[in-house]
Amino acid sequence: MFSITSSSSNSELVFSEPRKDYFTVEFKCGEVQAIRKVYAYSPHRPSIGALFARIASQDRPWEGAEYWESLEGEFSLSATCSHLGAVTFSISIHSRPDARDKWRISVTLSVGLGQLPAIGASATQFFGVVAGA
Repeated sequence: MFSITSSSSNSELVFSEPRKDYFTVEFKCGEVQAIRKVYAYSPHRPSIGALFARIASQDRPWEGAEYWESLEGEFSLSATCSHLGAVTFSISIHSRPDARDKWRISVTLSVGLGQLPAIGASATQFFGVVAGA
C-alpha cells in the first residue's frame, strides 16, 4: 500500500491490494470516500508506474500535464506543476459502466515538488507487483 496525502487539506489518495492485473484505489477527504478496483493494463499509453517514475524524476516545475487513464476508464490521474513548485494531482474515479446506480467523483490533491521522489519510490515498489503497471 502507498498513499499520497495533500499538503493543503486532509485529502488522501490510497493505492492498495496490488495484484497481477489490478489494484485498488481509494480517495478520501472528510466524509467523502470513493473506492474502486482498477484494471492496470494500458496498451496504448505508458503504464501508471511509468507516470509516477516520470513525475518523480522532475526536479523543477514542468509544462503541461502528465496523464494516465485505465483501459476501462474507471480511474484517471493527471499531474501538473505550477511555476512555484505546487504539484496538483487531478483524480477521477467512477462506477462500472454497467452499474445500476452510477457515480463519479473528480477531485484534486496538492503536494510540493519536493515530495515527488518519495511518492515515486513508493509507487515503484507498489506497482512492481502489478504486471500491467
